[in-house]
Amino acid sequence: MFRYCILVLTGILVSTALVGCKTDVASGTRMSLGDVSYSEAHTIGREVMRKHFELAPSNPSAQVIAALPKPVDARAQRILGGKSPTRQLATLRLQPQEGHIVANVSVLLQRQGSASYEQFGASGNYSTIPNDTPSQGTAATTPEQNEAWETRGHDKLLERTIIQELYDAMHPGGNR
Repeated sequence: MFRYCILVLTGILVSTALVGCKTDVASGTRMSLGDVSYSEAHTIGREVMRKHFELAPSNPSAQVIAALPKPVDARAQRILGGKSPTRQLATLRLQPQEGHIVANVSVLLQRQGSASYEQFGASGNYSTIPNDTPSQGTAATTPEQNEAWETRGHDKLLERTIIQELYDAMHPGGNR
């Protein structure tokens, strides 16, 4: 009976740990491009992504084609009815697997949220002599560094559109 209890508790612990794990590859839309060369897939992938987004510089060996943030219109979701800035962040990952290339397209929808503010504690040094080092103070930041973006989901329709355009460009004869 004791062994059975230990076995059940171990199973619960392992299943809880597995449910809590989230991998970055699992998000987005995946499709196998078939038996194609990686360099061709990367070149065509950049062309397809360029139709929808402005691209960041990429290294073909990094297996990731990333887009710069693209502002989009969003419906009002604030209490007072105002619109907050919304953007799309897109990435295309090309991974060689077992003799073929697998493409994973992810288009995140992000909304600008509230920046986190630092709260001062009740205790502190009330002396007039400054004895803090410069590294203990807060650093100067740019407005871009103070932005807080919250991921609100994926644009699944655009992900499917991009991955289908990539597949069609890789297989112009239409063989599936």
